[in-house]
Amino acid sequence: MIQFDLLRISNDTEIKDKDNLIKDLELEKIIEVIAQKDDLIKKVWNHVLLLSEVDINSIKYRQEAVKDAIKNRDTIINIYKFVGDVIAKTKRATFLLTYNNPELIVFYTANGMRVMIDSFKELKNILNKASFSSEAFLEMIGSIKENIDDNFINLAKELLSFFDIDKPIEFSVRLDAYNTLADPVVLTQKKEEGIIKKLFYRKNDYVFRLESHDERGAQILHNIKEWVFSGLAPTMLKAYEHLMQFFITLQTQLAFFVGAINLFDFYQKLELPLAYPDFSEGTLSFNDLYCLSLAISTNKKPVPNSLESHNINAFIISGINKGGKTTFLKAIGKSILLARAGVFVPANNLILPSSGAVHTHFQKEEERTMSYGKFEEEIIRFRKIIESLKAGDYVLMNESFSTTNQVEASVVAKQVVSALIDSKITVFYVTFLQDFLYDFIKDNKNRSVLLIPERLKDGTRTFKLVQGSVQSGYALEIWNKYFTEN
Repeated sequence: MIQFDLLRISNDTEIKDKDNLIKDLELEKIIEVIAQKDDLIKKVWNHVLLLSEVDINSIKYRQEAVKDAIKNRDTIINIYKFVGDVIAKTKRATFLLTYNNPELIVFYTANGMRVMIDSFKELKNILNKASFSSEAFLEMIGSIKENIDDNFINLAKELLSFFDIDKPIEFSVRLDAYNTLADPVVLTQKKEEGIIKKLFYRKNDYVFRLESHDERGAQILHNIKEWVFSGLAPTMLKAYEHLMQFFITLQTQLAFFVGAINLFDFYQKLELPLAYPDFSEGTLSFNDLYCLSLAISTNKKPVPNSLESHNINAFIISGINKGGKTTFLKAIGKSILLARAGVFVPANNLILPSSGAVHTHFQKEEERTMSYGKFEEEIIRFRKIIESLKAGDYVLMNESFSTTNQVEASVVAKQVVSALIDSKITVFYVTFLQDFLYDFIKDNKNRSVLLIPERLKDGTRTFKLVQGSVQSGYALEIWNKYFTEN
């Protein structure tokens, strides 16, 4: 039995709030680049990116497999297309398969298995031309070679040749007590004997023929034949489904690597830096990390950010509008998701403190009217996130709790963020709540940093975030520009 697992996903449960995560982090743009209009690749990546639990060993396993796939890109793409063709041909060969007719099950599953068995030789030829080195692909190739050799292929093809709808199938049954039938056996067809053997070793053959008008006898023989096929059909169907599942699983898992190759090509096209992330408890560090969805939208490398922190759980982001705060938040979220999937991230290097899940709480357009009703909806949405949180997760908050007045919102924000970091959750929070900024950072100096948009001495915005203190806005500059100077 062929056994392989190119992705090593032990728990395939997706996070509960995935719809908001997809929208908040603009994952659709990334998936479009990755999938290249291939629905299977899109489906697989949407699943892998949104897994609720992953472990670091599995991430490292996928990283090595992704590197291997990129190195053997032509082989991966060829196998993916080849397996897709095999599945399509098999489905055409079994188009008339119905599960309520044992005879058709036998004949049409045999048709499908012939297609799949014939394809194994070509599959092995494609694999033999590659130079895989990762544990994932070496285990798959080893299992195929161990279970599918030339002897297996020849024997399987010979056996399946007996089940041709254009050839009669011979079978035998034994008369049991009270003339009941027992022990149905399908007989293999005799090979043609030479003329000499036929002349010297003739045997007496006994043949029973039904009268042409014996409808009752014909019905009895039909029932016997159906009985024989009903015993054979489950075995044939199980063998067919087992082979089909191999090709479907292979196609599905290869879709992930074809998507990784498509993403790699996009990086190469724009000459974007990339890195395979590492993990170190208590450390969050990156160099020249940029927002991938912005790169896709603008077709060029966005302004990158760099940061190095140790034992920091809260990253509070504040400052002037249009300074790159939300873009930074999205860049962080997407990079963590890509890291958890086991692929490269948009940065020169990235070290994460854990492989926890990502959760987003972004202010919605419909919540921008300042009313207690909208604030209640915001709190209810946040409570749903809390119900699925666990230590090591990441929470990305964009102007959360701003749908009520500054004083109350600051109190709620401080309680929430404090509780999260006490629970070993890493928080990224874009906010303009001044009371919260002063009180929280003062009380959590060793566990938090304030990131603000960089502004040069001449007032130029760099759209980079740097560690700093609470900034003043542009209000006075705008006032002076339009009134005082005139």
